[in-house]
Amino acid sequence: MKLSFAALAGLLSLALSSQALAHHGFAAHYDPDRLIRIEGTVRQFDFINPHGLLFIDSVNEDGEPVVYKCDLQAAVQLVRRGVDETLFTVGEPIVVEGYPARREPYGCEYGKGYLADGSTFTMRSTDQARTQFAANREVRAPGSSGTIFGKWIRPGMFGDASGRGPTTGIDSITAAGEAAGEAFDPALDNPAIQCMRTSPVWLWGPPGLATEITEVDGNVMIYHESMDTTRVIPIGVDSHPEGIEPSEMGNSIGRWEGDTLVIDSIGFTAGVIRASMLHSDQMWLEERVSVDAESGRLQILWTADDPVYYTELVRGSQELQSTDQEIMRYDCTPESQVAH
Repeated sequence: MKLSFAALAGLLSLALSSQALAHHGFAAHYDPDRLIRIEGTVRQFDFINPHGLLFIDSVNEDGEPVVYKCDLQAAVQLVRRGVDETLFTVGEPIVVEGYPARREPYGCEYGKGYLADGSTFTMRSTDQARTQFAANREVRAPGSSGTIFGKWIRPGMFGDASGRGPTTGIDSITAAGEAAGEAFDPALDNPAIQCMRTSPVWLWGPPGLATEITEVDGNVMIYHESMDTTRVIPIGVDSHPEGIEPSEMGNSIGRWEGDTLVIDSIGFTAGVIRASMLHSDQMWLEERVSVDAESGRLQILWTADDPVYYTELVRGSQELQSTDQEIMRYDCTPESQVAH
């Protein structure tokens, strides 16, 4: 079978481009302005995190055999959409419409697939480049209990549905911050690709992945499905210990201000706050976690003080909605360990 470019598509609409570019992880790896159509047979399907991978035996425009690799959502996100490792069957014919990789000649992000039994499965729409996530049943009614304990998940992906508020202070970047940004490749240096934890800010926000907050022996336990990250926040500790070993997540202590949990963290290695927003090893981070009395949703207000990379405080927020989703293990598999 043969690869063909869908209508040799050229440019999609300007609206499509702007929506796709807003999702930096997608646009860094794939061209949102082109669609490709891959016809072939399923060679291999890796049902893993952080991305499922579909390998397709096909031929190029010269009729030579090639193997296409198409990225899908994380296995955890796919499970929540009701599919599993049997979604694709090795040896069966398939047609995939998707977005071409920027750096790999035979790479793509899976958009919509046409399967041998006549069914279809869409991960990212091919008309608006919007990733599809499982609908969530919000279990806390507005005005319900103000406790932060329970299970939470990001409302959606795009616009107001993302739950992400505006970020301020990033325009105060220093020369050192600019130099670090110029050296950072959002496609190759994204720590999530190699299954590395990023910052607490990042871990509150991945779409389709849940967070559970519990209390254990008087301490607050936060489990983010992303990278199976467990944060133990000791409560009532006045100061950080001496000789902190720097890490991506830093060292955290907490206190209660009424029903608001205030988390104070230092001791970070230089890394990524989220997306392509970097921080130095001198960052101090405060997270204020509470439940909005009107909406019943979890509110995370964060403030980063990083005098090496920014001359002003950097602030942002993330809203999560309650969920009854089962908490799952992530068990991340670095792409370097994947064979086909």
